[in-house]
This record gives sequence, C-alpha cells and structure tokens, in this order.
Amino acid sequence: MFEIGVDQASGLRGERPRGGAALMPVACPAQPARAYEWLCTLASHLTSLGREAVIVDGTANEAGARRGQGGGHLGLLHALQDPSISGLGRAPEGAEWLVMPGAGGLQMLQQTAQAAGAAVAFSRLLAPFSHEALVLLFAPAQTLCALLPGVATRALVPVLPQAQASIDAYGALKLLHSAGLAPVLAPLASGFEPEPVPLQQVVDTVADCAARHLGVSVDTWPVQTWGLRVLESALQQPGQQHTHALQRGLRPAAAGERHAVAAQPLWS
Repeated sequence: MFEIGVDQASGLRGERPRGGAALMPVACPAQPARAYEWLCTLASHLTSLGREAVIVDGTANEAGARRGQGGGHLGLLHALQDPSISGLGRAPEGAEWLVMPGAGGLQMLQQTAQAAGAAVAFSRLLAPFSHEALVLLFAPAQTLCALLPGVATRALVPVLPQAQASIDAYGALKLLHSAGLAPVLAPLASGFEPEPVPLQQVVDTVADCAARHLGVSVDTWPVQTWGLRVLESALQQPGQQHTHALQRGLRPAAAGERHAVAAQPLWS
C-alpha cells in the first residue's frame, strides 16, 4: 500500500482498457536512436501488464514491398493499404514486441487528418491492430501535431540525461501543447555514473521554461509508474475525452488559441 507508484487504486488502473486497440503518442528527440532504450523500457512495462506493445517508428521508412507473410517486415503503410491485414500486435518469433516502420504511413494519415479530421485518421491508424495492442506512436512532435490536432490526449515526451535533451523536450512540449495535446515529461536515467547532464537538472529546466514561457505546469511521470499510467491514459476511441487522464497537468488549448506552431521559436 505504501510502495512507490502503488496505492489502493492500482488494481483498477491495472485493468486492461476495454474497447480495442489503444494509442499513446511519443515525441521522438532530434536523434531518435537515443530514445530507443526509453522505448524498450516502456514496451517492457506494458508487456508485463498483459498488453501487446507495438512500436510504430515514424522515423523509419517502410520497405518498398512486403517481404514474407509475417509481421516482422510489415510497415504501417503496407497495413493501411491492405484492408485484409488485421489483428496485428503479437511479437514476431524471437522478438519481445512488434516494431513497425511507419514514416510513409504517417504521411498518408496526416493527409487523412487534414481532409477528414483527426478522428478519422486515428481510426484508420488503429484499424490493423488487435484488441490487445497498445500502439506506441514514436514520431517527431510536428508529425503528432499534424495527425492529432486538438485531440485531448496525453503525449509522452522522453527526457534523457543529455546536453541536447532540454531543448528537444521543451521544443516537443511547446508544439504539442500548442496543438491541443497534453504533453507529459517521462525521464529515464542512463544507468551510467556520472551522467553527462544530471537528469533532474534537465527535467527542472524544461519544467521551468514551460512555467515561465507557456504559463503551464507540466506533469512528470516517474519510470516506475509508466506502465499503469499509459494504460490509464492511452487514447482508445476517436473523439473520446479522457478527462480522468487530464485532471493533472496541461489544459488543451481552446480553438482560438491553436495557431501555427512551426513558426514559433523554441524558447519563447
């Protein structure tokens, strides 16, 4: 009862969300490879809680043609173009979870969002996946903003103990907040001592900039709570308002407040 990240509601939060596949957006840093350990840590937590973790890597391009019938060489674009593909989620043999390149598929879905709205794009994105799948959509913040504008959902911002990390994290936070999403900081220590930059220093810098320049108090999720919080906050249905996941942290921007985010300087 008194363990870190555990309380009397932990059992309820640990229940599998009903209603099919779910989505958690993750903003990648400027150098995506630096966050792969972060992604694997989160996927491992979700697997231990009984979900089929799927990583859709929006920084990797799909192959020009599918190779084989298994999911190991399947990209998001292939799944979107072939309606017969369904039930994806189980890891291929020899892997712990399914990883899919998705840059081309996300470009297609951004066009869908622009033409038909974010709810339609979101529905298309989750259509190929099983009811047990929890999709970690790893992509630049600009891509997430274009795909899910105004959707009241959490979006994870990895924070790493690196010199560039504060710029990456604050830039992603600002873009996501301006597009109406609710970013949350998720720091992960490197495991090496001494760290290039103390992790808490990076978190404090980003949180202070958000308070001073954006006027918001941003949530931070400790690593030991990631699995349960993602299960609690993942986006499941188009248009669903996750008020339980937004009780703390950032308020989605009002319609009149959503302006062109690409032209904004990072630190103002």
